[in-house]
Formats: sequence, structure tokens, C-alpha cells
Amino acid sequence: MNLSNAEFIASYGTDKQLPESIQPEICFSGRSNVGKSSLINKLLGRKAIAKVSSTPGKTTTINFFRAGEIMLVDLPGYGYAKVSAAERNRWDSLMNAYFSGSRNIRLCFQLLDIRRTLSGDDERMIDFLKSRRIPFAAVLTKCDKLNKTELAEKINYWQTLLENVPVLPFSALNGTGKDDILDILDSYVK
Repeated sequence: MNLSNAEFIASYGTDKQLPESIQPEICFSGRSNVGKSSLINKLLGRKAIAKVSSTPGKTTTINFFRAGEIMLVDLPGYGYAKVSAAERNRWDSLMNAYFSGSRNIRLCFQLLDIRRTLSGDDERMIDFLKSRRIPFAAVLTKCDKLNKTELAEKINYWQTLLENVPVLPFSALNGTGKDDILDILDSYVK
């Protein structure tokens, strides 16, 4: 699948702003600072179509990118504590509206930092995806930060934990895993 002609469509900050779902959607979910924007940039072959920040919690909107016949949807990160209760409630409302609507979600890439263990927030998101029967694949980000032995151990940890879910190690730095992610994306769009 060629995603090189992608374009940013819009950012939406409230549930009432969300557009109608016309094209198949591939969404990207995960904790703040796990690398959602970096993954989208790597998949699209662009350096900054999705804004990357070193400060957790910067993506506070749902961002839509058109790539040919599909939409890539960058969801706000969860698990970042330094926001007001009102802002956290707005995010919750926005996320619930996105997943509760009659959207054409074909696949969710659930991003997980390969160096960590499953957090409570990650577990809740995975349980949510399962309860809604939303197909998902786990993308293990930052795999370039581990040596070969650590990498093998962590991949085994995640595969055991997430049985029957595709587990895809990925590095935004060197592109490891990009082709595997594109193959899965392509299989869910067809």
C-alpha cells in the first residue's frame, strides 16, 4: 500500500466536531509519548505531517490524515496526569464519541512501549477494544533502545500477554517493523 500522497485533513477537539466516517479508518491509540505521531510519520514517509512533541500530553485532539482511500486517525494519548480534570473529561468524551459512533474503523494500532510492562491504562484500552470487537494489532515502539537479548525477551513477554493479537516491534529511528505494519494495515483495508 502506498501512503506517500497523504494529507492532513483536520483536528477535532470536541465530539460534536467529529466528521462523518466515509472512508475506512485506521486509528492509532496509546499512552502519551509512546510514539503515535512518529509511527504515522514513518508510515507516510514524511518527517512532520503528524506533530511530534517531547512533552507528553500535547496531542489533545483527534487528527485525521487522508492517505488514498483510507483515513489514518491519531488519537490523543492517555495516561498523562498533568492535565486538569475538565481537560481529562473532554478527552474522555471525545474518545467515547469517536469509538461509539458509527465509524468505519477497520483496525486500531495499539502502541505500547516495548521497554515497559502493561500499565493499567493500556490494559483498560485493550479491554475496551476487545469489548467493542475492534480489531487491533500491538505495535511495540522504541525497539531500537534494547539489545538483541532484551528485545527477544520483551517480544516474548508481549506475545504471551496478548495471545492471538499481532505483535509488531517498531522503531521510528531506523524503520524496523514498518513493512510488517503496512502489510497488516493493507490486509484490513482490503
